[in-house]
Amino acid sequence: MIEDVNLFASQLVTLWVVLEPLSHLSLFLGATAHLDRADRHRAAALSLAFAFLILVVFTFAGRVLLEAMGISILAFQMSGGLILLLFSLTMIFAEMPHRAVEVDPDRGVAALAVYPLATPIIAGPGAILAMVLFSDNNRDAPLSHHLVTLGVLTLMMLILFVIFWLGDHIARVLGQSGTSLLRRVMGILLAAFSVNLMLNAVQKWLGLPPI
Repeated sequence: MIEDVNLFASQLVTLWVVLEPLSHLSLFLGATAHLDRADRHRAAALSLAFAFLILVVFTFAGRVLLEAMGISILAFQMSGGLILLLFSLTMIFAEMPHRAVEVDPDRGVAALAVYPLATPIIAGPGAILAMVLFSDNNRDAPLSHHLVTLGVLTLMMLILFVIFWLGDHIARVLGQSGTSLLRRVMGILLAAFSVNLMLNAVQKWLGLPPI
């Protein structure tokens, strides 16, 4: 029981850093700026449902796909860590990205929910990498560990849905400066997480003592 609780906490923190809610809220608001309130709520529900399905597929089939392509989990971990590090640097040093999201206002809500909301905004490289690594860590673990991983993913999707649903209110309360500050703090945590991923991959590859 305690092991499951520790696993839940560690995976939740990891996904929280990777799916940094305020950064995703800024992107969501930018991508749905042309929609009315009802359509924005519908886009939130659809995009999170699609993202959940994408991440579940990678959770259970990601390693099989990598092996079929001849890509080792360590190589995937290294490349994913590098991508996350580059993304974390933009979180730390770049301005808020909500104005950089460009969408065609004539696209339907469902099409917008699939792209760019579900992927690559929500189910992006970082989230996919995290779920594949969770699955790899659970490979020889009991069923309860797999259920914990699905529970963590479900909880994060629900948290994002609430934040998207209340997006306008949250943006007004935090303001530009508050959102920017929290984004940079999350960027620092994500940078540390990404470096740790790469160091762990090198440690396993070379057979070095644990870091």
